[in-house]
Amino acid sequence: MKGEEVERLVRALLGELSRSDVSALGRDEDLVEHLGLDSLQGLSFLAAVEKRFQVRFPDELLAALRSVGALVEGIQSARKEPVA
Repeated sequence: MKGEEVERLVRALLGELSRSDVSALGRDEDLVEHLGLDSLQGLSFLAAVEKRFQVRFPDELLAALRSVGALVEGIQSARKEPVA
C-alpha cells in the first residue's frame, strides 16, 4: 500500500475516533497536543491503528508515534513496505 493511501486511511481513522476535522493537520504535527488526547486516548488510537492495518508496534516505539507522518512510516515499516 502506498504512503499516500496509508496516510489517507490514518487520517480517516483519526477523524473518526477523535470526532475532529483533521484535514488541516500537518503531517508532522503532534497529535497529542493538537487533539488534546490524554494517554489513554492515545493508546486507544494506536490500538485502533494496529487493528485496522493488522500490524503490531513494538512497545518501545509507541511514544514516538505522535504524528501522522510517524504513524505512516511505522505502519509501512511494520508491514515491511517501502517508506515513501
